[in-house]
Amino acid sequence: MSGTLSTLGLGSFANVLSGAAGGNLVSGELSRLLGTAALGGVTFDIIDSREAAGRRVSRFLFPNRPVEDQKFQDFGTIDQPIRITGYLAGDDYVLRADRMRKVLLKAGRQTLVHPWWGRLKVRVLEPGEIQFSATRLRIAQFQVTLVRDPEPSATGGLLQRITDTLTNLLEQADAIVDDVTLTVQAVLAPLAIPLALSGVVGSFLSQASGVWDALTASAPQPLQTGVLQARAVLAAGVSVPSSNGDTAYADAVTAALAAVPAAAVTAITDPSLSVVAPAQQITGDAAEIVDATTVMALLLSAAVQIGAVADTLSNTSTVPAEALTLGVAARALIVSQMLGAWGGLEFVSGADAVAARDQLIAAIDALKTDLENAASAGSSVSLSGLWGSVQSARMALVADCSSQVGRLPRVVAVPVAATVSGWALAYAVAGDDVSQVQGIFDDLISRNAIGHPALVGPGDIQVLEQST
Repeated sequence: MSGTLSTLGLGSFANVLSGAAGGNLVSGELSRLLGTAALGGVTFDIIDSREAAGRRVSRFLFPNRPVEDQKFQDFGTIDQPIRITGYLAGDDYVLRADRMRKVLLKAGRQTLVHPWWGRLKVRVLEPGEIQFSATRLRIAQFQVTLVRDPEPSATGGLLQRITDTLTNLLEQADAIVDDVTLTVQAVLAPLAIPLALSGVVGSFLSQASGVWDALTASAPQPLQTGVLQARAVLAAGVSVPSSNGDTAYADAVTAALAAVPAAAVTAITDPSLSVVAPAQQITGDAAEIVDATTVMALLLSAAVQIGAVADTLSNTSTVPAEALTLGVAARALIVSQMLGAWGGLEFVSGADAVAARDQLIAAIDALKTDLENAASAGSSVSLSGLWGSVQSARMALVADCSSQVGRLPRVVAVPVAATVSGWALAYAVAGDDVSQVQGIFDDLISRNAIGHPALVGPGDIQVLEQST
């Protein structure tokens, strides 16, 4: 299981209004009214929000007395429920709807980031409704009733019960995208973008485009084709608006940064489905495929190089904190897509899974270091939400890897005193189960980088243990 997570997240609703909304909504003036909101860490587009506020007043009327003799008793202020209609839009709208459903089921206080009221502590007052429609593809609509609750609450446990480790990992990765979107919106919030800030954004997008061009130049042909349009979007950059009254500019920057890593993950080929390949993807007698391992290596290199670009920009710019924050955003988007590709990796042994996990953990830890550096540089936006989602994704990755390791065979070291045939060693390891000989042989040749299968050893040879 692999796939692209939300690449547009916020602001994507406006992009699908005309093509997927059926006859209910149209693009144009209405799309500009959409606001950005988040509930429990799940971002969505908000089109309607209603709330009443006032005082708790009881009115007393007396029989056979004129209305002027009425009395009132004031019990103080009261906040009435906030009723919100929101939309979850994008290629991952079903995954986002599932995350929102879990938010609605969660007990206790939650954080609502409201486009007009700001950040509020709320509780879900009534069961919410999530609606799917065949006339609105890639859009889920929901209604929820909330009430303000500013009182402090007790801290819950650090770990929650995880029933599906891979789904939980994908949800945590999607949460990273949401927090990145909010972070970039906060950085690019000024009504008039300063020249220094616009210069940093333009330079960063340009240099990031150069990094991707270099990395994909030697990639398999299907991968080059898959990321071609996304590279063009990034290379084109984002024009700075004369008036920055909404989040369109920030969302365009986020979309440009996310486009290439998301397209790379989308290009992963499922060999079982690739019976017929385009002509340009044929090499000799076989169709070229793009496996998750290739894409993962590409994304790992990109994360390191784009992080270095942000560091260099911060040393020369008059707004170093903003440069580092943009670097954090770009690197976090790449990490989120790596987590999305994790489900497409196939492991022969538990040791292989642990090795791949450690590579991803190193990338996540490097991202956390970047977050700390951006905060230390005096970033004007809060990075605590993004740091929390990155840490949660790290925990989810460890949990999913642990569940896989328990189902995979172990790699054992077999001492070989003299040079022997690889086939003889494979038969010896397989024992009575000859059906495993071919798999053991193939693995020991590749795992130990054996030049000739008849010349194995002497020394310790790594082989797969029998699955039985």
